[in-house]
Amino acid sequence: MNKNLILNLFKGETTRVPIWFLRQAGRHIPEYFEIRKKEENFIKFCLSENLIVQSTKLPLKYYDLDAAIIFSDILMIPWAMERKVRFCKNFGPMLEPLIPEETEIVQKVPIGSKLEPLKNSILILRKDLPKSISIIGFAGAPWTLACYMIEGKGSKDFINTRKALWSSNKWFMKLLNTLVIYVAEKLEMQAKAGADILMLFDSWSHMIPNHFFKDCAIDPISKIVAILRSKKIFLPIIGFPFKSGSNIEKYSYESNVDCIALDWSVDLNWAKTYINKEIVIQGNLDPASLVPINSKHLKNSVLSILDLMSDKRFIFNVGHGLTPDTKIENVRKVIDIVRNYKR
Repeated sequence: MNKNLILNLFKGETTRVPIWFLRQAGRHIPEYFEIRKKEENFIKFCLSENLIVQSTKLPLKYYDLDAAIIFSDILMIPWAMERKVRFCKNFGPMLEPLIPEETEIVQKVPIGSKLEPLKNSILILRKDLPKSISIIGFAGAPWTLACYMIEGKGSKDFINTRKALWSSNKWFMKLLNTLVIYVAEKLEMQAKAGADILMLFDSWSHMIPNHFFKDCAIDPISKIVAILRSKKIFLPIIGFPFKSGSNIEKYSYESNVDCIALDWSVDLNWAKTYINKEIVIQGNLDPASLVPINSKHLKNSVLSILDLMSDKRFIFNVGHGLTPDTKIENVRKVIDIVRNYKR
């Protein structure tokens, strides 16, 4: 058995609980902002090998973690598709919106060459980091990328995306299938560069009309998994269908992921009963619990999760990304609780 706790968990070779955090590499750690200032805009930041490496390593300076997730952004695929992606301070991402039917979907984008700095960063990190630290490569899921591309920004309801789905279904499905190919290429590139685990973020899956959930959330992921497996890439794949409610059950069986990440709204008793028992579960601590100082509830919440999942293959994590006001001492406290937990 090797020393990589997460990979051993996927193989069923350990009962220990690994731990890492979504969005662990930035915003709540002071040095991040010093690193961020080294590039004038966020796209250039995500294309700098040196800055990707520094940002990915940063949380390991502070925390005893079992994984380093590569520093990048899900919108690097739309950027590679020349959707004029930019990040506006205090507002978020802005893109040139895709107009259904009137806009030709960009085909044959050379994702590998466009995102070569990402590949090179993983090559460097795999040499620099101990083998005990899993490197996690990731991509946005096709639905979530389509949401940003059609709306041109974040949204409370993604109404234009949903209207496009209902009225321009053939065009919409062509867009999703194009994104399937690009996402698979991005994940393949990261795997071949040295990533140990791959993750798919479907941050807006809860916006999918229930009638279309299989078409838009499950089938694209299963196609991506099939493409990767056909290319002899057998790394564990984590799927994160954020706030998808009872659809998580079907997703856990039909998407063919090896692990499902749960947000903080999921009842773990329900999850234990209904989620595919053959796969690993990750999550679901509320990141807001890491903000208050000397919270009376944090320790009990962490122990409750650990107790509920004590008979499952489980990766401890938050149910969404760490927020900028997360307290470093709280993160360390949680890690300490997990490390000292006895099943």
